[in-house]
Amino acid sequence: MSRRLWLALACSLGLVSSRAFADDAACIAASEAALTLRQHGQLREALKQLAVCASTTCPGEVAAECSRRVEDVKAATPTLILAAKDGSGNDLYDVKVSMDGVPFATTLDGRPLSVDPGEHLFVFEEAGQAPVEKRLVLREGDHDRHEAVVVGPPPPPVPNVPPPAQTPTWWTTQRILALVGGGLGLVGVGLGTSWGLYAISSQNQEKKNCSSASCPNPAQASVDYTSARNNATASDVSFAAGAAFLAAGAVLWLTAPSVQITPAVGTRGGGVVLGGSF
Repeated sequence: MSRRLWLALACSLGLVSSRAFADDAACIAASEAALTLRQHGQLREALKQLAVCASTTCPGEVAAECSRRVEDVKAATPTLILAAKDGSGNDLYDVKVSMDGVPFATTLDGRPLSVDPGEHLFVFEEAGQAPVEKRLVLREGDHDRHEAVVVGPPPPPVPNVPPPAQTPTWWTTQRILALVGGGLGLVGVGLGTSWGLYAISSQNQEKKNCSSASCPNPAQASVDYTSARNNATASDVSFAAGAAFLAAGAVLWLTAPSVQITPAVGTRGGGVVLGGSF
């Protein structure tokens, strides 16, 4: 083998050896940086360094150690689920959020976001609305913490209009039944009076046909007697029914709710007060 070939082979082996040494040094540097970041609570940056030293291109012991620490740091990293609502309580999506002056989220889609532990100032911004600030303290291992803010003013209040006053109804069902009962009572009294008059008329006719002195027409007298008795019975029944209906109507009327109308005068004017009683 010529001397020139030997020199070329030696240079190639030297380059490979120096490159491998540089890669190993970068892996070790990433592992040490991850330790420092972890101690200062910068867990998200620590995860980035651990991803470097956990690569399969790093020495086996270094890669294994970094892979183990990745899981520990992920478990310690807090996650936050942010939400925003408008003044009416509707969810907002296109809201930009910054954390400590640095862009943090461009939309709020309900997914958890990784945050370093400690105190942070979040600013929520939506187009056309004033920014909203919220200061939070996140703790290690605090996962899927839900926080919501209201962006924009609340809707205008609904005027408090009192319901219309309910005027007591004069013609209640009970009063109507009272009037019906009274009307039937009057009809009964009227029929009783009519039957009574018929009974008196038949009795007078009977006396004409058959008096105590003589009885020239006994057959007609018997008919008049029967008619007078039947009319008298009908009159008694009609009077009794009419009296019952009148009494029932009077009770219903007197026990029905009544309306009291009272004039009222105040400092702002006058009016009428309606009141009911039983």
